[in-house]
Amino acid sequence: MASGGYHVDTSDEIFDFTCSPCAEQNKNREAARYCVECQDYYCQSCTDMHKMFPAMRGHKLLFKADYSSPSNQPSLPPVPTERCNNHKTKLIDMYCLDHDEVCCTSCVAENHRSCDSVTSITNIIKESAASKETDALIQELSTLINVCSDVKTIKETDLSEIDLAKETALDKMKVQRKELDTLLDEVENASKMEIENEHKELSDEFAFMKQKITEYESRLQKRVSALQFSGRNEAQRFVSEKLGQKDLVEIYEVTNTVLKENKTSFEFDGNPKLVQMFSEIESFGEVKRYVSRRTVPVNSPYHIKRTHTQNIKILSDKGTCDIWSCCFDDKGNLLLTDWNNSSIKRVNLQTESVTGKCSMPDRPRAVCCVYKEEAAVSLDNKSIQFISLRDNMKILRLVRLVHPCWGIAYNKGNMYITDGYKKMYIYKLSGELIGDNEWKDIFHSNRHVTFDRYSEKVYVSDISKGLVSFDKEGAYISSLTDRILNRAVGVCSDRRGSVFIGGWGGNVIQVGADCQMLGEVVGESYGLGSIWSVCFDERQKRLVVTTSRSNEIYLFYLE
Repeated sequence: MASGGYHVDTSDEIFDFTCSPCAEQNKNREAARYCVECQDYYCQSCTDMHKMFPAMRGHKLLFKADYSSPSNQPSLPPVPTERCNNHKTKLIDMYCLDHDEVCCTSCVAENHRSCDSVTSITNIIKESAASKETDALIQELSTLINVCSDVKTIKETDLSEIDLAKETALDKMKVQRKELDTLLDEVENASKMEIENEHKELSDEFAFMKQKITEYESRLQKRVSALQFSGRNEAQRFVSEKLGQKDLVEIYEVTNTVLKENKTSFEFDGNPKLVQMFSEIESFGEVKRYVSRRTVPVNSPYHIKRTHTQNIKILSDKGTCDIWSCCFDDKGNLLLTDWNNSSIKRVNLQTESVTGKCSMPDRPRAVCCVYKEEAAVSLDNKSIQFISLRDNMKILRLVRLVHPCWGIAYNKGNMYITDGYKKMYIYKLSGELIGDNEWKDIFHSNRHVTFDRYSEKVYVSDISKGLVSFDKEGAYISSLTDRILNRAVGVCSDRRGSVFIGGWGGNVIQVGADCQMLGEVVGESYGLGSIWSVCFDERQKRLVVTTSRSNEIYLFYLE
């Protein structure tokens, strides 16, 4: 029995080469042709069927004599099977050594007519030994396939991020629209008040005059009646005449004056500057594209290069500063929540000065930036106060909640808020609750919260439970407790996978992206005392630490 063909047991006949399609249907028929492109054998019926399809009419079909000899069997298929991209009906069966390029005969005629080293690939294969580069090329191509897969994963992440960027931008636009609506409502109410006041003033004047004329009318009617019924009483008639004449002079003067007065009314003139301003505005803001470097994770502990302290007490403070929270804004300024003085302070670390203060309606606990020029502050009275970070900081909208507010962090439209006890909430900037989870066995007394953009994890400090991590949807991941974690209160991210935790006992430790302890960055030997909060400036690699009941903040420059 010859080798190289199919053998089907449904017939007593044995062929050297059986028809491939028939064999798949358990039929035993001898092959009459071999298709180079399909790499299949066909009986005469299947060959006729093969030729009926337009896409396969250009396939090269070998007769039995061309592939049945033993010398041809090991080398099948004898010619390349891939078609030219430029000439779809032609096989790539030529090679130009001058250009190191494979091509079809039409390509040779068009682009390689002047080349001296053009030959058929079949001849090259016959004359040269098998290539030893195939395995290496397969390895390189496989490696590049993996790279392409990684790039695709990165771009899928980028696509999801720009989708979130769109949602965040739309939410920000809606917030600005609400702010404009609020301002316009205030202006409208002020205009209504002016109109109402003007109307009331004129109405009161007209009503008073109407009442006075009514009284005059009554007096005149009484005089007429008195004169008509005085009868033969000359004395009474004399009195009525004199009184009537007096009323006549007095009332005539008043009514004549009224009749000669110009009619008074009022109208409202809209402010043309307001209309002009809105007519010149094409949109609520500007859509800006920005490019950011891809984050490289930090897997080793930071070390302190130098330290610095700065006084943040100002003349208007009524008591000792008590900074419960801190964060950096987009311009590199430091924002501080002064719980004892019920204010937000803005500090320029370059000039070492407090450049702004914004009084809060209640004692502030935590602060985080939500936009380039806007921050959110958690207050003692179960609310989130938004403030403007422009040249003059000022209060914007207020979102009231039904639970205590302690720590607050922001990421792409979502606020993560802890209650100081056993729950963490996720809210939209509008105040819409997305989700909340009660972690009876995970939290005991939670405090600050931060979001790490590299790992996309949410980290919460807990005085008893240490460091607790969640995914960005709020699903619990893990907890880290260690005796070096001395009553964890402050927590912040370096935005490169590492997290700093400040302990009430006076130390700061660093934890990696895998929630493994990297070491103590600031030891108790620095004598900081009770730490309230920590924040990190990734641009200048400086760690800010605030402590309880202190007019100073501590800066650690790291490497």
